[in-house]
Amino acid sequence: MQIDKPSHYISYVAENSLLIKYDVQFSTDLSVYIAKCATAVDEYFGEAILNTIPSYDALLITFKPHKSGDFQQELENLLAKLTPESQNQQEKIIEIPTYYNSEIAEFFDEVLSDMGLSKEEMIAKHTAVTFFVYMIGFCPGFAYMGDLPEIMRLPRRKVPQLKIPVGSVAIADFQTAIYPIEMPGGWHIIGRTPLTIFDADRENPSLFKQGDRVKFKAIDREEFIELGGKL
Repeated sequence: MQIDKPSHYISYVAENSLLIKYDVQFSTDLSVYIAKCATAVDEYFGEAILNTIPSYDALLITFKPHKSGDFQQELENLLAKLTPESQNQQEKIIEIPTYYNSEIAEFFDEVLSDMGLSKEEMIAKHTAVTFFVYMIGFCPGFAYMGDLPEIMRLPRRKVPQLKIPVGSVAIADFQTAIYPIEMPGGWHIIGRTPLTIFDADRENPSLFKQGDRVKFKAIDREEFIELGGKL
């Protein structure tokens, strides 16, 4: 199903970087359209493009400094040809096996208390949602996924943790995410997956890309370890 084309404006944010800002509220349909624009830019301009970085409501494009011609006008001409489409609900869903337990989440019981849920209720709600990847950012492979059920939405921690283990499944505000590397972070940890989320040696280093759909599946401790998970 085709949807209305969002209006946009383009501005230079550096000598060889343009920002396309879409003048509408972010949504799954907008995210799909931005991903389509990024793909079209990469394919049309080829090696002249150094990087395309999509976000909730914008697309940053960095091109080689020696690119000849009026790049902004070429970009406008390309965007004029693109039409948005509604997200396809039949697309493949990425399943994430997840071990939910206080053994791998230091403040697990505190998070449950803040939600007013039991462990079983929280797991049921988190695994019931088919999440949408709005963008990749913060660090390589870190996917911002929405939308959490209202009852699970907690603000970020007032005091971030200094060392969050790789594979930690976390929540904050209306989103869930998985830490692709060991690092500091202020999201609430509710579980851990044995899957490798980011590997620079893979053909596609990140397990996720903008527009993907993701579903979490609860596993027990034994299965977590069998799948290569570390406690």
